[in-house]
Amino acid sequence: MARKSWFDPESNEIMFSKYIEQMESWQEALADGVVEPEEVKQQAERVAEMLRALEPKLSDELHEELTQIFYEWAVLLGMERLVRLTAEEKGE
Repeated sequence: MARKSWFDPESNEIMFSKYIEQMESWQEALADGVVEPEEVKQQAERVAEMLRALEPKLSDELHEELTQIFYEWAVLLGMERLVRLTAEEKGE
């Protein structure tokens, strides 16, 4: 299977958002038009399972690098959530 780049070759932007709609887990969660708390929990468990399977395969160096990326990703998600909540409070 050919490797899919994480970045758009023209804009160099992260392309994960482009893949969301193609993911079966996303399609199933949105089938009824609503994402329920249980669906979020199931997705979190799915991701945790995948990380548990991946972690022992990583060298110590790659593990540390990915750990830092995941921490920064968490910061990004927190920032995006805060921006949305702030905009909602302002009525934007």
